[in-house]
Amino acid sequence: MSDIIQLLPDSVANQIAAGEVIQRPASVVKELLENALDAGASIIRLDVREAGRELIRVTDNGKGMSQSDARMAFERHATSKIASFQDLFSLRTMGFRGEALASIAAVAQVELLTRRAEDELGTRLTINGSEVGEVATVTSPQGCILCVKNLFYNVPARRKFLKSNHAEIINITDLVNKLAIGNPGVSIKYINNGKTIFETIGDSNLYNAIRMIYGKDTSDHLIKIDYQSSYYKIDGYIANNNVYRSNRNNQLIFINGRYVKSPNIMNAIN
Repeated sequence: MSDIIQLLPDSVANQIAAGEVIQRPASVVKELLENALDAGASIIRLDVREAGRELIRVTDNGKGMSQSDARMAFERHATSKIASFQDLFSLRTMGFRGEALASIAAVAQVELLTRRAEDELGTRLTINGSEVGEVATVTSPQGCILCVKNLFYNVPARRKFLKSNHAEIINITDLVNKLAIGNPGVSIKYINNGKTIFETIGDSNLYNAIRMIYGKDTSDHLIKIDYQSSYYKIDGYIANNNVYRSNRNNQLIFINGRYVKSPNIMNAIN
């Protein structure tokens, strides 16, 4: 009897991993925006078409990548953020596992344009369903422009179970709002189907970020909170009694710059 245990092809393994990491268009947006933030970008632009089904493009002015790093970034578990097990106890980045880009490339058509500040020329890289296409040396602005097209084009069963464009864009918008509020020092421009939804200034002023995202009707009724003990510091804004909501969707809590959902903290606030 012949042996029956075999290694899965990389393309199949990546598609399986993608099912865990990339559940919907908002998952792609989250990974790409967090990568841009981790790259030290001060200006980020997000373009979305057809709720992310057709296009998700993130443009940033971060540190960019060399050609070899650009190619390696799409390998599974390739990361610049940890090198040993001990690094897991001192994480300072949004992501660290090195699965996101490989998973995205397994279920979409991806194009990356990137350049480091010290390089005269940048790199253009294309990948379709984990298959690397063109790798070329080209002129490029500093940072990264990463386009994800035709999400789940090669996994029609996954594409079939996406929700309506309206529902998917609500998920994307909610995510971008939270990242923009949590990073007021970064200018984030969000464009949906060619229409600018909002653009934050990036001046590190939390109030200005809230005003750009939630509007004057909300920001005019905010109360500043600033408290520090020997154990922790709390700062931010709460609304006065002129602002009412039927749910807690706009109650946002950030710890060390990262959005968290914590019933214990929420109960303490209430």
